[in-house]
Amino acid sequence: MSYKIMFRLSVMLTVGLTGFFTSCTDSEKVKREQYYAEGYQLYTSYCSNCHSTDGKGLGDLYPPLNRKDPLPSKELFACIVKNGISEKLVIDGKTYERTMPGNPGLTDLDIAEIATYIYNKWGTDTTYTNIYDVKIGLEKCKQ
Repeated sequence: MSYKIMFRLSVMLTVGLTGFFTSCTDSEKVKREQYYAEGYQLYTSYCSNCHSTDGKGLGDLYPPLNRKDPLPSKELFACIVKNGISEKLVIDGKTYERTMPGNPGLTDLDIAEIATYIYNKWGTDTTYTNIYDVKIGLEKCKQ
């Protein structure tokens, strides 16, 4: 094969792979932005009454979500959002008196979007929460 042909093939391959990886990255970024925007709307509707719009919670009643790690795992997060929690919570040595009712009407996608919003807004996450992580969390809490 001549040098010219090999050079052209390598340029075409480089351009093609660059386009492929860029489009994947862009689609992931778009999905994260969509989940974040939808999550904000859902958070405002379902969560902010107790946890406040700034995620600071409500005194000794409801815990803050604006922490580095809102909850230790997204699986636990999904379980609590869907099914609620009946025990008092102790977070960073502080006891929160109110229990959290479940939101059984929320879909797995709704929960993934809320998690994306919370973990990106106040946590350290920079990606979207995959709906399969929510499904795994909900399956685990059934057991």
